[in-house]
Amino acid sequence: MKRGYADTPQGQIHYITAGEGEPLLLLHKTGSSRQYEKMMSLLAARYKVLAPDNLGSGNSDPLPPGVRIADMARSMVGFMDFFGLEKVHLFGFHTGNKIATEMAAAWPSRVGKLILCGHTHSIMADHEALNAALMAVVEPSIRKFDPEPDGSHLVKQWAAEFSALSALWWDTTRLAGEPLTEELFRQRRERVIEMLQIRGLDQVYRAIFNFDRGERMKQIKSPTLLIEVATPQEKPLPRQGEKLVKLIAGSRLATVEHTRGGNVVEVEAEQLVKLILDFLKG
Repeated sequence: MKRGYADTPQGQIHYITAGEGEPLLLLHKTGSSRQYEKMMSLLAARYKVLAPDNLGSGNSDPLPPGVRIADMARSMVGFMDFFGLEKVHLFGFHTGNKIATEMAAAWPSRVGKLILCGHTHSIMADHEALNAALMAVVEPSIRKFDPEPDGSHLVKQWAAEFSALSALWWDTTRLAGEPLTEELFRQRRERVIEMLQIRGLDQVYRAIFNFDRGERMKQIKSPTLLIEVATPQEKPLPRQGEKLVKLIAGSRLATVEHTRGGNVVEVEAEQLVKLILDFLKG
């Protein structure tokens, strides 16, 4: 794998790339392109795979003020322009599936086949329902304290952010159901590093809350595969896949039952890659 930086009108974007062939762009969830290293090693035999860090994430430049999903999508079109890529296949996971949706809706000529992937809470078909489900998951990470004259709100803010990072590193409730392996702790360590590198996490989620993905999905013309990631923790939530495929004409649905914990794009990399390859070849 090779690493580098792409200069775009929106800022410098760090990326990882591997393989040769048709270009396939992987857009990550909150974190960085590190999440895709295992998938890239499997996809690189058939495709030129590019995994950029979103602006404000990993080693890319900070987010622009008042960022919107449309701005993040535009930065990825600029990323394509840097490489002279007229069209790419797109895979987007969580935050990445919102950016990929906007790219396909706003720049249809630049997107070949489209794969949108997410846990049930991340792909709710209704805008308000999605925001409610997402807020229940991310609220501890984006909580802000009102300013105090003595500056005590800064200590509260630090304590809240430290607590959120500690939960990622040592979540004993999930460890009880997972085998303790070096790989598990490596993944957790990488996740903490990713979160430390993020600048403007609350801006990203504000952009997501303001983005009506359901309406934008109706504009998509690209052949589309929707992958719903189902987990035991989200069993009370109704499955969303059947609702989503009705928003994009001719789209198809696949479901990944993710029961082993950890980041699905790492833990279930082989299963996801098989779905991607089958869809792109079809």
